[in-house]
Amino acid sequence: MCQGASHTVTRKTMLLMLKPEALDRISAGFYRFCASPGCRVVYFSENSGENFTTDDLRARVGVKEMSDPIPLCYCFGFSEADLREELLTKGQSTIPQRITTLVKQGMCACEERNPSGTCCLGEVTKTVMRLKLVESK
Repeated sequence: MCQGASHTVTRKTMLLMLKPEALDRISAGFYRFCASPGCRVVYFSENSGENFTTDDLRARVGVKEMSDPIPLCYCFGFSEADLREELLTKGQSTIPQRITTLVKQGMCACEERNPSGTCCLGEVTKTVMRLKLVESK
């Protein structure tokens, strides 16, 4: 709907993320995850036109949220507030390195826990950089 950035998402991710009452609306074909912050659509089908919004999900979608809690890492529970707190108290964040270490140990379940179906590390790193810019102003 918004014509923004999107990527394919597995049916498994959708089944785990959608509220039970939304499951019967899933149609055959491929779905995409909408990564546009200003758009409330989370999953959409180019074939059927069916879409699912933030109201249809069991969890908050970090890239779609503007107020806390804003989840960033669904496997290890880190939020934007955690990043802000570390930057405020320590001047830097160790969260990206901690996530990297845990991922290397095989401790992540991104496809199952993250609504985007992808690793959170890129979004976490991008958020750290954005918060540092805000802090430096």
